[in-house]
Amino acid sequence: MRKIIVICGPTASGKTDVAAQLCKLINGEIISADSRQVYKYLDIGTNKSGKYDPATKLRIYENIPQHLTDLIEPSEKYSAGEFKADAERLIKTLQKRGKKPVIAGGTGLYIKALIDGIAPLPAADETLRAGLKSELEKNGLAYLEKKLKSFDPESAEKNKGNPQRIIRAIEVFELTGIPITEHHKKTKKSNFEFRMIGLMTQKNILHERIEKRTAEMLENGMVEETRGALEKGSDRNSPGMQSLGYTQVIDFIDNKIDKKELENSINAATRQYAKRQMTWFRADKRIKWLDMGALSDPAEIAKSISNML
Repeated sequence: MRKIIVICGPTASGKTDVAAQLCKLINGEIISADSRQVYKYLDIGTNKSGKYDPATKLRIYENIPQHLTDLIEPSEKYSAGEFKADAERLIKTLQKRGKKPVIAGGTGLYIKALIDGIAPLPAADETLRAGLKSELEKNGLAYLEKKLKSFDPESAEKNKGNPQRIIRAIEVFELTGIPITEHHKKTKKSNFEFRMIGLMTQKNILHERIEKRTAEMLENGMVEETRGALEKGSDRNSPGMQSLGYTQVIDFIDNKIDKKELENSINAATRQYAKRQMTWFRADKRIKWLDMGALSDPAEIAKSISNML
């Protein structure tokens, strides 16, 4: 079986553009691996490409269908496990139709779940989680790290300094009686084979692209889009409205910051997000990196990828 291409990298690196051009060359369709683009109504701030086609319920860009965008309401959650199941189903469907799936996105957890599998962990228990968060506020992160270390030292060391993951590890143990490390050891990898391609560029160029994109999103109506989502009933604290950019816009709508502060805060948050993405992806030695400085045209990059296949 031929390997399935995965195009990954930081936000604003041009992944969808390259994926669309590659699909034209290899008769492919895009499977989006973007945890923000799964939300309906949130198009501008998540930088969705193309137009949504109600007939097919797919977003079409450069005449290439994109799967796994516009799936859920901003109030709903979509897990890495759900992405894995949906992506695997789509891969099989596309292959049966003679199409080549191209995974494209920057959500590292989604991509890892698809390629390396994901442990069947219990759903979050909001009551238990609230109690752990209260312990965090009262006693500090070191207290929770020590608590986790008493029954899962490997997870405590691996997730040191990350309160969200420390809390989740304790939560899983409380719910199952089994350390999360042991759950992860039971993970089964995908039956598909993948070829991972990373798009990278110099930090200053990426920051320029981020700033340009932020200005365009605000000019194209991101504030109005956010107001519209709130008017449709989306709660300010819902998963979709808490995603990158929208929290800053809500602060602007609530008159907590002015327009210049809004633009600056989105840029700062996006730069931090891109840095976290690169830290995640650099740790995966399977990724073959392409320098976007040497190859800036998506069609040329797609040709380079095609020649590697």
